[in-house]
Amino acid sequence: MNFLRTLLAISLASLLLMGCKDEVKNVVSHDVNPEKVPTMISRDVQTVVSDSGKVRYRITTPLWQMFENAEPPHWIFPKGVLAEEVDKKFKPVSTIRCDSAYYNELTKVWSLNGNVRITNAQNEVILTNHMFWDQDRHKLYSDSFIHIEREARVIEGYGYESNEDFTTYKINKVMAIFPIDENKFPRGE
Repeated sequence: MNFLRTLLAISLASLLLMGCKDEVKNVVSHDVNPEKVPTMISRDVQTVVSDSGKVRYRITTPLWQMFENAEPPHWIFPKGVLAEEVDKKFKPVSTIRCDSAYYNELTKVWSLNGNVRITNAQNEVILTNHMFWDQDRHKLYSDSFIHIEREARVIEGYGYESNEDFTTYKINKVMAIFPIDENKFPRGE
């Protein structure tokens, strides 16, 4: 019996001593390039942006990469993005769609790339391959070829500047203006 008590006492003492021992952690140090490794990756995203408690925009993208530690901090949407301004019933009022996008967090400028398609509240369509959107200045601009479908005409040229709702704009180098008979050539989506 004494033997069992002694063995039990030794076992308990060793357990207590093991519990007081400092824990050894093995940490592998690895340098990460903040320009190449995102701080966050989100897939199949649909998010809303509100202003004064009202939902104003809906953003949908298959892939959103955030580089918060890069210089400058930025977001990349390599598989395209759809941004919609929505009304009170969440119906799209205007849309921006592109193949890929880049957002600079410091300057608050978006770079929209590849098959950029913008539709405004008047159902006018703007097509280009590259467009910038400066959120602070509330301005869109491009040096690329631009195709604008407006009521009863199509305008094409190079270089573009506009306010955010596309009601006031300037084309730097107009190449063509085509009148359209909507009955013969209905505008397609």
